[in-house]
Amino acid sequence: MTDMLRVVFQNCRKALNAAAQPLRADSEMANLTLAIPDVHNTTTDGDVGWTNRPPALVACPQCTAEIYQKDSRDSIDCTRCTANRPANEFSDLELIALVCPSCGDHMKHGRRHPQQFDVPEWATCPNCSYHWEFDHMF
Repeated sequence: MTDMLRVVFQNCRKALNAAAQPLRADSEMANLTLAIPDVHNTTTDGDVGWTNRPPALVACPQCTAEIYQKDSRDSIDCTRCTANRPANEFSDLELIALVCPSCGDHMKHGRRHPQQFDVPEWATCPNCSYHWEFDHMF
């Protein structure tokens, strides 16, 4: 009976090792980090906070041209017409897209609390998995 228990134990140990193998550290994934715990998402790059918001494309309120705002603190200046808005008027403009700072693709974005915030609260790049989160306490 002891030999049989040893075999069962060894088989269980092999099965647990096989199940745990994908979860072990991999030297090739040195840049892998976990995103904000609220999202339960694994990303390879990301940031948090409005000051670290990805670049944005907004529609010009005068001529409807696309305005590229690289940084959330930059003024919003249209290169086609004379429209010039301060950065704090971002929420008054139509957001066309957030642009991934890693690969340049348009990001999926949304709001979790539309009654409290009129700006995007998260954005994820479908191409490279870069993830950004608006920083607030909820």
